[in-house]
Amino acid sequence: MDKLRLRLFQKTDFDAFHALVSDYDVVKMLAMWPYPADPEFTRTRMNTPEAKAGQFVVIEYDGQFAGTIGGIQGGIGYMLARTYWGQGIATWAVREMLGICFKNHSWDKIEAGTWADNPASTAVLRKCGFRKTGDGVKFCKARGCDLHGPDFEITRAEWMKTLS
Repeated sequence: MDKLRLRLFQKTDFDAFHALVSDYDVVKMLAMWPYPADPEFTRTRMNTPEAKAGQFVVIEYDGQFAGTIGGIQGGIGYMLARTYWGQGIATWAVREMLGICFKNHSWDKIEAGTWADNPASTAVLRKCGFRKTGDGVKFCKARGCDLHGPDFEITRAEWMKTLS
């Protein structure tokens, strides 16, 4: 995965980022993104304190904007452009972000969640050492309704075992 890196947002990322969040198949798997995409919301997300601090970053593949990932307040979330689905990129990015989060914060665990109709993200989280802790119901802004889905977490100790 030499072609992959995580990096801070750049002003030139706007078009690719907005295209990503304009794809209903992507944002329907997220909780907080509106659909249709709002350019000002997209621009705002690129410039949050978390983005400036490297807690919400770009996933770059071979010099191209492939998606985003964030590790904020004990949780992790990510999205990839459809072009990059099924190539191991999300798994790589989650592993990288787990390392960043556990090295830079004193968090005992990191949480994540998916919708019941998102088996790909469930597989990514399991490959990265997350374990299911239950099932939850959350509102999906893009779909405009409550959705069921599994909740996951990985503790610092569990993450350390994945390193060996």
